[in-house]
Amino acid sequence: MTDEQYQELLQLVRDRAGDAFRAAIAYDESDWSVLYIREDVATPDLRDALDPLTERTRIRDPVVTPDLYDEIGETQAAVELHEKAALIHFRETSDHGVVVSLDREIAQGLGNFVNRCKGVLSGD
Repeated sequence: MTDEQYQELLQLVRDRAGDAFRAAIAYDESDWSVLYIREDVATPDLRDALDPLTERTRIRDPVVTPDLYDEIGETQAAVELHEKAALIHFRETSDHGVVVSLDREIAQGLGNFVNRCKGVLSGD
């Protein structure tokens, strides 16, 4: 993904989520980078947790893969809903991706939001 695509994704998330946008982290096979982080989320505890969290993200496989069951198509995003946040994992390739964190309340209408984000990520 290009820097321009990351910026377009960040703008889309800001436009849609507003102040509920918590963070966006991009990763590749060996490193990660903070694309955006809201001030109240940027704690030392989060900074300390990013290496192990990113490693867990890299190795996490989708629940359904086309070779196991092709009737629902390719995975577009994985979503985790936590008490205070919703995490959306966009896997670009087997070792590259972006994780977006939003306040929990923003999870309404998540399907449409994921579709728009995927469009940005794929350059459509």
